[in-house]
This record gives sequence, C-alpha cells and structure tokens, in this order.
Amino acid sequence: MSKKWRCAVLGAGMVGEWHTKVLSGLECATLVAVCDKRVEKIQEQLATNGITGVQVYPDLEELLEKEDFEVLHVCTPSGDHLEPATTAMNAGKNIICEKPLEIQLDRIDQMIESAKKNKVRLAGVFQNRWNESNKAMKQAMEEGRFGTLAFAGCYTEWYRTDQYYRDGGWRGTWKYDGGGAVMNQSVHAIDLLQWIVGPVKTVSAYASSRIHPEIEVEDTLACSLQFANGAFGVIVGSTAMYPGSPARIEVGGSNGTAVSEGFLKTFKFRDERPSDKELLERVKPKVESSAGGASPRDVRLELHTANITTILKAWEEGRDAETNGAEARKAVAIVLAMYESAKKGGMPVNVN
Repeated sequence: MSKKWRCAVLGAGMVGEWHTKVLSGLECATLVAVCDKRVEKIQEQLATNGITGVQVYPDLEELLEKEDFEVLHVCTPSGDHLEPATTAMNAGKNIICEKPLEIQLDRIDQMIESAKKNKVRLAGVFQNRWNESNKAMKQAMEEGRFGTLAFAGCYTEWYRTDQYYRDGGWRGTWKYDGGGAVMNQSVHAIDLLQWIVGPVKTVSAYASSRIHPEIEVEDTLACSLQFANGAFGVIVGSTAMYPGSPARIEVGGSNGTAVSEGFLKTFKFRDERPSDKELLERVKPKVESSAGGASPRDVRLELHTANITTILKAWEEGRDAETNGAEARKAVAIVLAMYESAKKGGMPVNVN
C-alpha cells in the first residue's frame, strides 16, 4: 500500500494493547495516539512495549480536538461502542471496532447509518477469518466440495476464572458485555460458521451460568439450529470447561468433511487433490496453544495484523472492508436470537 493511515486507539485494556502493538508494526499505518483515562498507566504500557512518540489523551473529545488522525480503533467494552464510534464518525473519522460491533442490532444499525451519513468507513474485527485453515474451509464450501451439506457446528469450549469476570467490572454484565460466553467469546466461531456455511435460519437454545455465581449472564449455552440451505447444526459456547480448548468448527456433507481447531484436523473429500495433503502439512501448529481457550491472552496477533491490514487496504482502494458493518452484524444477530430462545425455554426463534 502507498498510503500510511494515521490511527488512534480508544480503550487500552488487554485488547486495546493488542491494537497498539499491531499498529506500531504496520508499514501501512502510524499509531499517533491512545485515548484512555488511565494516562500514566497507558504511558507505562507503551514504554514497556517499546512504543514511543505516541500521545495519550484522557478523553475522546480532547483526542478529536487536538490530534490529526484518520482511523479510530474502538476497543472499549462491548456495550460502549456506539457512542464513541458515532462521535468519531461525526468528526469525519473512519472506525475499526472490536468484536462484537455492538450488543444490540438497533445500536449496530445506528453505527452503520452514521458511517453512511458521514461518508466514512466502518469495519469490525473478526481476525479468525484470516486463519489459513478457516479460509480453506470457506474455499471448499464455495467450490461445492462438501456436496449436499448435512451438518455444521462450532464449539467454543473455553475456561475463565471468577477473577476474569471481576476484573474491569464490566464482564459478565448485560449492560456492557451484552451476554456471556456466547456474546464475548463464542462470537468469533459463530462468525466463522455463518461465513463458511451461510445464513442461519432458526435457533433453539438453552443457557445458564453453571460455575460462575457472580455473573448476570450465561457461562454455558447449547443450541441446535437450521441453516437457510437446509443443513442442521449446533453452537456450543462455554467459559466453564476447564482447562479450555481451541474453538472447533465442523462442516460435513455427502462428499466431504472438514474440522478446524485453528489448524485442520480433518480435510477429506471424495475429489482428493494433491493440494489437500500439502495444506494439512502446512497448517499444522508450530507451538501448542489453546488459541484463547485457556486464557484471553493466549492469542496470535498475526491474525489481527492480517485483519487490520486488509481493512486498510480495502479502504485505500475505495471499497468497503470484508468485515464491514453489515457483515459484522450477522454474528450478533445469531447470538441475540439464541438469547431470546434461551429466555423462552428453548423455543425456536428465527434470526433477524
């Protein structure tokens, strides 16, 4: 890319820190500022990560008033994305927003409309789409290699401690987290599932908190579903399954089955190709990792790098990013339908 985007990060918690690290290493971007009320702590954090020449602002209004930048990375709690994003878009800034884009569909729709009104760009972060194994499953689906699809499912069988929910004060709340294991953690796998297989039509879910007594929301949800293409499926999300495993995606039909856990455990089709065996060898994990399953910090930042770089490249070329607002909305719509079903004792609910 010839353009070098000037970027600022709003919210420098764990995920915001990831964004500062990624931006500081990109050739197509310059990290010019971070916005967080914990100014001294963030300054220490930047220094620890070897990031220099970055101004820290205590609030968004001051950042917008004093700093010249083009892209705001919104890394605040999930239920606090709408207000800062729309404020920045009204000031002419493009938005890269962490998952989920917001916790209610009307709030997401307001963000999408604000981007259109202000003629700026909006994109979400779903970095696992850039994992080579998941991309291979998506390509196999597009090529029709699975045949008549029978089943597809995603399983996010993770573990979090009680202290994880206590830290920050917003996790495990309806107001700011928007839900529990599904909205916060499983949303990644749910996005992959609908991205690979296609729209989810109907869901039937059960949910509760099994081991975390202090949270308002679920730590475990199990859901059966039907896709628009007629296939059946399952979504499982949990933060109650010690020690925590990598998220798993399964897709199978009359002509083939694929299973990914960050790498391809199964990739078998009737129309065998030499490239399939080469792919299986290439994507084997080089180091053992739970990919976020055992700890929120056990995450590969190269996927964030690929996601953000691809967004900026699309914008430079004058087009919307692959994970634009409308696309990032889809996983949240599925999550909210599952929550509605769970509140109704598993009654089938159509996805909006």
